[in-house]
Amino acid sequence: MPQTFSLASSLRVVPSWSDDLTTTTVTDTVTALLTLAMAGGTGNDQANGFWKDVFSINASAQYTIDLRALPLNVFGGTGNLSLSSVKLVLIENRSSTAGLSISTSVSNRWANFAADTLVLPAAGVLYATAPKGGWATTTTNKVLSITNNGGAAASVAAYIVGVKT
Repeated sequence: MPQTFSLASSLRVVPSWSDDLTTTTVTDTVTALLTLAMAGGTGNDQANGFWKDVFSINASAQYTIDLRALPLNVFGGTGNLSLSSVKLVLIENRSSTAGLSISTSVSNRWANFAADTLVLPAAGVLYATAPKGGWATTTTNKVLSITNNGGAAASVAAYIVGVKT
């Protein structure tokens, strides 16, 4: 059976703001709806690789994700998924107390995603997409690291979509 892939994603933000200023009350409401769809393939708005995992990171410990060797465990079989580019990253910090540092210094660091460390606070979610060309990976630009800055273990969910090598 040939491989198939599709992705549908939507992010809806509906803030409502009101503030009493000195001379008047200002009210603003706006809706931002961002949608993303990808079909199977290797071109713009396409992907053919998907990886997800839920893992725990001990206090002050680091977890690394090698985008060229993502472990797959499906129906009793194992393998590795290797991505040449990444088109979607979703990292959910499920901890209610620990902050996470993403993309900290590590050998073969994936520098295309973040030039410096990004801090994801407790209960925070990072959702980033590059549906056209994606963020490239290479044999020396491939490791995404996540460090637990808290004093207790943190649960993390990660979802990565991209183009296979």
